[in-house]
Amino acid sequence: MPPAERVPSEVLNAQIKALQGNAALQRSTHHTPEHMVLLNPQRQIVYANASYLAMAKDLGSGEVYGARLGEHMSCVHAANGEVACGTAEPCKTCGAVNAVLQSLDGKVAMQRCSIPLEAEQEPLQLIIFTIPVRIDGSIYILAAIVDDKKVSTHSHTLAEHAFAVQRLAARIEES
Repeated sequence: MPPAERVPSEVLNAQIKALQGNAALQRSTHHTPEHMVLLNPQRQIVYANASYLAMAKDLGSGEVYGARLGEHMSCVHAANGEVACGTAEPCKTCGAVNAVLQSLDGKVAMQRCSIPLEAEQEPLQLIIFTIPVRIDGSIYILAAIVDDKKVSTHSHTLAEHAFAVQRLAARIEES
């Protein structure tokens, strides 16, 4: 199981402020079709692009920053763990959690995941691409989230998404 710890609020706020003020990051992620977030090593969202924020608004989700992906996307298991998202028993097989953990180990990852939602809602069927990136001396996990249904109905292939995410990560690190 991944650690449950989170960064103190003053550290979290400093990370968010630094990333939101990073013009190169803003330029690099603004027009990407994928929903992009940066996660700190504690798996908390510290940056989200416009596409992700629009998706969050459509989901009716709460606060983006400081949340973990499952918490923010209203996964039914997010509040069942030791200290929330990623720590419950079902999280062991969650593609999102496993992709992020692989990237925390320095690897590029791609996983499919099904996020079960509350009530009678259909689960979110997603593909998540993750890659570690270094920004201003700190390591973050760049996560690109794609609706699995859109991949199968559009001409974009998984490989195209994966290459796009890798190119984006390289641009972010070069800045």
